[in-house]
Amino acid sequence: MALHAFAYVSTARAGLDLPELDALLADVTLFNRMAGVTGVLMFDGGRFLQYIEGPRDGIESVHARILNARRHGSISELAAGELQARWFPRWTMASCMVEPGALDSIVAAPWHGFESGPHSRSHGFALLLRAWTGGHGELEPAAVSLGS
Repeated sequence: MALHAFAYVSTARAGLDLPELDALLADVTLFNRMAGVTGVLMFDGGRFLQYIEGPRDGIESVHARILNARRHGSISELAAGELQARWFPRWTMASCMVEPGALDSIVAAPWHGFESGPHSRSHGFALLLRAWTGGHGELEPAAVSLGS
């Protein structure tokens, strides 16, 4: 089965509070599990950056929900395409708070797919991976709930 991935940045709805974010994550985690989709969500207090991966039909289902969600707007695709293997196979939706400057760097970098290697160190996806490893090289450390 071919894998696909999608990454985007969006603006959070004004007044979105942390209990709403926790409820959103609980809902997303359940839906993603049923769709066979894994990924990560970063939030800087005003913007979301989300990366999802999985089978094409699962990605399409999640993508449709993303486009219809009322908790955010101004959705801007960073990259979409095929994937050789999952980067986050155990997380139906991990989340973390990040500093706005860190999110700025990831979003502003060129996005050329979802590979990571010596030639792509300054690409957006490589920066996203680096943000999740914390410099330790472990892609799936314990996730932190946005509202906790």
